[in-house]
Amino acid sequence: MMDNEIYETLYTYTDEDGNQGEDLREVQLLESFSQERIERLANLTNNEDKYIAYQAMLILLSWGIDVGFKKLDDFIENNIDELVEFEPHRIYGEDNVYDVISDALYISTYNTNDEDKIVPYIKIMLAMYGNKFFESRLKYVLLKLQNTSVLIPNIKKAIEAAIANERYYQASQLLPVIAKYEEEALDQYVKELSFFTKYDNRISYNLKEIQD
Repeated sequence: MMDNEIYETLYTYTDEDGNQGEDLREVQLLESFSQERIERLANLTNNEDKYIAYQAMLILLSWGIDVGFKKLDDFIENNIDELVEFEPHRIYGEDNVYDVISDALYISTYNTNDEDKIVPYIKIMLAMYGNKFFESRLKYVLLKLQNTSVLIPNIKKAIEAAIANERYYQASQLLPVIAKYEEEALDQYVKELSFFTKYDNRISYNLKEIQD
């Protein structure tokens, strides 16, 4: 049972109209937060409950707080995602944790106005792309970032790794990003992934997106 202080630190928020609520994502999107709450969250990143520690890290990342990035470094280096299933997908049975973390990294740019700070982490996510599960959040981060063009070589490698590991739909998720930033590179991927629509019709949605 989570105690009240931990619950309030992770989930409670007050919106611009003074309405109060309880929702982790709304907390992530806060633009105003106290130093006291930052310190409480920093302490929670050391909680013995790894899920509590993870959620505290997500909030600190979203707020652009350095300790959140340091905890992410530890999370990645120590393969914490292999110890606990943090974001189990209700349909596909895989952990969507790095997709959710990618989204938190992007939210941080609202507060820091610094995309360069997250680019090294997005590169790490792309390096994982062929082996880890990503539903769609990384795709939308890449479509929204202003400097995604510098990541095109990493995106191509991610697509190729996903294809090699038979994650065909996941590979197709990045086609709209390629279409936006380097359309001339599309044909080879479209031809290859079109073949696999007979095995996974979801690929057709991404193919349609680049045609619209």
